[in-house]
Amino acid sequence: MMRRWQHRTVWISATAVAAGMLMGAARLDYAALARHAAAGPHLFQTEGCAGHPQGGAAARATAPAVGLTAWTTFDGSTAHNAVLPAPAAAGGTFSASWRFPTGGSIVTAPTVVGGAVYAGSMDGCVYALDATTGHLLWSFLADNQVMSEPLVAGGSVFFGSGNKGMGLTPTGTVRGTGYSGLYALNAATGAEEWYLPTLGEDMPTPVYHNGVLYEAGGGKIFYAVSAATGKLLWQVADGSYVSMSSPALVGDIAVFGGADPYALVGVNIRKHQVAWTLPLAAANSGLDDVSPAAAGNTVYIQVPEGSAVKRVVELAVDARTGAVLWQTVLGTDVWNLVQRAAGRGELQAYDGEETGLSTVVAGRVYVGSPGLPDLWALDARTGAVIWRSHLSQPVRTPPAVAGNELYVTGNSTLFQLDASTGRLLQSHVYNTFTEGSGIMIPCTTAGPVIVGKTLLLAGGDNGNTVIATALGGLP
Repeated sequence: MMRRWQHRTVWISATAVAAGMLMGAARLDYAALARHAAAGPHLFQTEGCAGHPQGGAAARATAPAVGLTAWTTFDGSTAHNAVLPAPAAAGGTFSASWRFPTGGSIVTAPTVVGGAVYAGSMDGCVYALDATTGHLLWSFLADNQVMSEPLVAGGSVFFGSGNKGMGLTPTGTVRGTGYSGLYALNAATGAEEWYLPTLGEDMPTPVYHNGVLYEAGGGKIFYAVSAATGKLLWQVADGSYVSMSSPALVGDIAVFGGADPYALVGVNIRKHQVAWTLPLAAANSGLDDVSPAAAGNTVYIQVPEGSAVKRVVELAVDARTGAVLWQTVLGTDVWNLVQRAAGRGELQAYDGEETGLSTVVAGRVYVGSPGLPDLWALDARTGAVIWRSHLSQPVRTPPAVAGNELYVTGNSTLFQLDASTGRLLQSHVYNTFTEGSGIMIPCTTAGPVIVGKTLLLAGGDNGNTVIATALGGLP
């Protein structure tokens, strides 16, 4: 496979100041990481990608009309409602049933464009699968874990790499202790088009807009990158590191959550500067992991407050100014204190360290919480609770709302509810986790995607399998 490295040395020279800020990190040598990235390819330490060796001959999707024409942001839209129309060429219907296991957990939803399903895995690979059959079209091995959703636009696939290791620097905490960067691949063949290394991980899903990729990552820097060439166009220090909070682009403002310090940040992509910062001093973990949802000029984000017994709060914020429009207290998470006392951390079913991702549909905000086994429907304008449904386990992922049916994944169970009333219609176990495996529960479960009559999600052994099944339930 031909690799293009010409942008690496140029980028590192352009960010020498930022690199200098990070060189003093305790037990982290970012200057060395930068030199390695500039020198040539470094592949993730793994046995390789599942299915067939990297670089095998790519196949074509059998139903190219399935899915969107482009996937440019987290969950396909700022509303986070990953419900896609069935192709008109197939009479407005689409049905598929298959499973494809990867070599690691899949922590964000699969994306569907032009008849192909794209998924990133913590085995360091990106996979392109035939949406109809699940057959592998191609795979690509990156330099680190892939936790972002693959974006697809203009014939290219874009994603970020990195890990969740933490390091201390003279300017504060930076996330990402290994190789990290942004990639562009040829969507048809999986061939690498460009790679841009960054100092600090790129676990969040970027945003593609008018030929530019925008990313907020672990190095407290917001990047604007040419999607065609991988050239760094501009960057701005945003003040907080971002773990998994994918930016929501509302007009000219990209909004995301960060930590150290905890804040919601809005960056003006036209003026190339931070437009506003909303400090959230009461927040404690999770804010840097949750991707804001948006409708109109409002973004919606959940904040866990407190260090022991946590208060779970949903915020509505004006994306133009950072002003809080309303806040609704969803409940109190006492399990966080219990699991900390037991020393169980992320492997407990209830994880107050994380936050729920919202979906905005028809004037309602649907959201769960990893620290509480409930799902809420809120009035998007006022924050008033419309209904609250108690489930058998907590959920973090954004629900998918198709008509009057709502689908949402917990750490091991898929729930189907009546979207109007919150009444539970049915549930299915779709996921199994191994205690002590190192898999984060439930903060890494991927949300569902609906295409016609088919449900796509990640499940199986420690969430490593892309699953396509009928909406009626799992086989």
